[in-house]
Amino acid sequence: MDMVHAWMIAQRDLVLEGSAISRALDYSLKRWAALSRYLDDGAVPIDNNWAENQIRLWALGRKNWLFAWSLRSGKRAGAIMSLIQSARLKPRNP
Repeated sequence: MDMVHAWMIAQRDLVLEGSAISRALDYSLKRWAALSRYLDDGAVPIDNNWAENQIRLWALGRKNWLFAWSLRSGKRAGAIMSLIQSARLKPRNP
């Protein structure tokens, strides 16, 4: 991974400022410690696909639940949905 990091740094100097590739390289280099953390600890997953799949139904449902009668109701519904999904991730018996 050190070679990949060095390559990214070298490529960053070669690309035009403000281009899509420069923004992608800047994003990756800025977050390099977090992106490579899974190498230090085998228990850390390489991606967060599992977590994203858990909230997919809620994200898709936003279009279906567009009208919550008021902003306050929408915020409450969002908070409840977030709480439910968080509880599913950490199953406990209250």
